[in-house]
Amino acid sequence: MAVQGRIELAVIDPGTFVVVLRVRLLGCGHDHGLAVDPGNRLAFVACDGDAMLLIVDLATGQVMGSDPVGQDPGVLAYDQYAHWLFVAAESGMVSVLDLRDRSLVVVGSGHLADGAHVVAVDPGTRHSFYLVSAGVNGRPALLECEPIM
Repeated sequence: MAVQGRIELAVIDPGTFVVVLRVRLLGCGHDHGLAVDPGNRLAFVACDGDAMLLIVDLATGQVMGSDPVGQDPGVLAYDQYAHWLFVAAESGMVSVLDLRDRSLVVVGSGHLADGAHVVAVDPGTRHSFYLVSAGVNGRPALLECEPIM
């Protein structure tokens, strides 16, 4: 769990609900979004204060790296089958990163729509979905995007 205001990640044992590890998120200007890759024991943390994304090794508690993303990143979605991480930012920027050898490589980034900072991914189709407050007709809308690769 990203502990907002403390700039740390708390790893909780799901069986006992006890915090088993706390990780200081050095280099994070306010932790916001969180996604987990359980197979690789990695956490991805969006930092909305400095538009950075951190990779944390959950076994060692080490911050392994960081990548720049769109301004004010909010929600993350991880496709554990394709190993893609989707980062949606309040600025409307969406970044797609591919996990390779426990590090992330940006495979796509661009402005999707103002306020497109909520994302979900369907691992079966690899389509991503974004909720925006003002679509084509000025009303809330759900945008669907096909895979970029």
